Amino acid sequence: MVFSEALLEETLHRLNDLMSDCVDPWCIFGGAALYLHGYRDMQFSDIDVLTSIADCERLCAIRDLRNEADGGTDLFRSDFLLHPHLGPLDVEIMSNFEIFTGMQWHRIDIGNPIEIRFRSAIVPVADLERVGSILRLSGRDKDLARLKLIDTLVQPLATP
Repeated sequence: MVFSEALLEETLHRLNDLMSDCVDPWCIFGGAALYLHGYRDMQFSDIDVLTSIADCERLCAIRDLRNEADGGTDLFRSDFLLHPHLGPLDVEIMSNFEIFTGMQWHRIDIGNPIEIRFRSAIVPVADLERVGSILRLSGRDKDLARLKLIDTLVQPLATP
């Protein structure tokens, strides 16, 4: 599949529809969050979403989704991992998402998401500080490259 902004917009609308069954806050994070923040050169393969355990349980019951969490990897784990079929782009919905670094697991919360308009869709997105902290914890090459770009573009202007 070739990425297009129209496909992203369509998927975001379908995600909003799905998440309308949720009670607790949720947000998009990861590469898709960076793209939505305006970093259009950032490539991403899916839309990562954080929400609560209660809402993941609710989505499983109401939308007939299956929890696919399998214990995770050496780097990532979550109590819930849902893969709703929302069309053109893959979506992963997680709760109690954790990253292993520094010899311990770090739980990632949604922080204070901000609403971002992308074309005709409005979605909650992790703020840049939260996205940066997640990238730093992940520590993979692609995450560090993304972090470097964020840091370069967010540097305060020098004062005369």
